[in-house]
Amino acid sequence: MTALMKNGLKATTMDSVAANLQMSKRTLYEIFGNKEDLFLEATIFFHKKMRERLSIIFSQSQNVMEAIIQCFLYNRDVMSKLNPEFIRDIEEYANKQHLLPDSHNQRIHQNFYEILQKGVTEGYFRQDVNLKVQCRMLALQMEALKRTEELFPSDISLLEVYDNVIIGFLRAISSEKGLKELDHLLPSVSSLSHNLEN
Repeated sequence: MTALMKNGLKATTMDSVAANLQMSKRTLYEIFGNKEDLFLEATIFFHKKMRERLSIIFSQSQNVMEAIIQCFLYNRDVMSKLNPEFIRDIEEYANKQHLLPDSHNQRIHQNFYEILQKGVTEGYFRQDVNLKVQCRMLALQMEALKRTEELFPSDISLLEVYDNVIIGFLRAISSEKGLKELDHLLPSVSSLSHNLEN
């Protein structure tokens, strides 16, 4: 998975994977019939581990804002190791194999909306914001991450775009209480993303 995230599917060869795992290519092909099978299994395993980690974060957090910030930092760490090609590979492969039906995306949006609603109840997010619209806007911005190299100058990294999207989103929907908690949990926002104006 490390090789796939760093290089993307096309640039990752079965030879290099076998060498990194210190096994013969023949053994690798006995486990995975082809590179696409390897990609699918690695991606499923990675997403399972990611869901487990996010579930732990939410179960151990004091409030919704803390949980979201911890998830942001976890995802940020993942993004820092990510080649934009990998994001496109996942989408292309998932679409080709019909792995992610519309219901999957709808469930993710619904779960996130419910988390934000809980944040409103806890007083961290504003009541006068249309969260359904904000969630959809965030989804569109996250889609743009796949086209970072195309949409942004070369001196702006994928990580900078991600920081600005997430932190800007949280600032836009946060109440005064939420902004205080956000600043408390992320005292070095400027060092995370120097282009974001507070």
